[in-house]
Amino acid sequence: MPIPPRPSCDALPPSSHTASADSLGRVLFTRLVNQGRLRHLHLLVELEDCGSILRAAARLPMSQSAATQALAELERILGLALLERHARGSRLTAAGRALAQSARGALSGLRQAAESLAALQQGCAAVLRLGTIPAAAYALMSPLLAPFYETHPHVHLELLEDRGERLLPMLIDGSLDAVFCRAPERLPEDCLFEALLEDDIVVAAGIGHALAQARQVPLRELADLCWVLPAMNIQLRRLFEDLLLSEYPDTRWFPVNTLSLPVLEGLLQQPQAVAMLPRSIVRGLQSSGRVTLLDVQLKAAMAPLGVAYRPRQAPALLERLLAPTRRARGTP
Repeated sequence: MPIPPRPSCDALPPSSHTASADSLGRVLFTRLVNQGRLRHLHLLVELEDCGSILRAAARLPMSQSAATQALAELERILGLALLERHARGSRLTAAGRALAQSARGALSGLRQAAESLAALQQGCAAVLRLGTIPAAAYALMSPLLAPFYETHPHVHLELLEDRGERLLPMLIDGSLDAVFCRAPERLPEDCLFEALLEDDIVVAAGIGHALAQARQVPLRELADLCWVLPAMNIQLRRLFEDLLLSEYPDTRWFPVNTLSLPVLEGLLQQPQAVAMLPRSIVRGLQSSGRVTLLDVQLKAAMAPLGVAYRPRQAPALLERLLAPTRRARGTP
């Protein structure tokens, strides 16, 4: 169904051609708040995913004509074209993609809020929203949850596992109450990082690896093996490059870049496989009985694991969750 001619866009203020980007941004934000609807944002996200008004309408669900009219209404509100047609269907314009990206985050936040409200409606006393990196999930979160739920059985816990660089912005914008991660290089002034666990680098392999029983293995003996590559954009990858690749540039690795611990554990079962990992993660992997530490001396420390939070906004439940670890470390 062809898109009908768009109604004329509302004229921007007379000074809009010379106004700063900030001023224009405030105008567009005000229009979205006053005239926009959630279904507009939902439709835009589905359009980006489907590349077709017909398929996007079916997923909402709504009729194709209603979807076409909703898109035209959103374009009128913003005074911008959000969709362009091509031979194989349609695609979002640069403006459409920018708005869809923000809309996706907003809808995700609303879904989380809906889950929290449902938990409260079903009898939960409160909600605690936490983010964690994989290493902290093993080393910090797992030991904390059991004693916490013994005394707070009716708290609804929302736990999101991801990379620190993705989770910290969610702490800053208020989507999370705390993030369990490594000490970040920078944090806003109203955020605090509390170190809870020191960590270092070790070399891990499958329990049946040829070097599993060897003692004082030099790193050069591992250069001919096949490495499981640490994920990009984390401190571990930088250390891997500094300690190994800089000395042995012909080192081989699996064509897999992963943060998934089950995938990593599976790869380490290959006869020649080894991995450079934080000790905090290997402790958890060893519990399966399929992974062991190799006796390789690496003089490299990781940034400590801990929790980042905003002291002025931190809920009392977070203090109670952290209490056992703080007592063990002798901190108030």
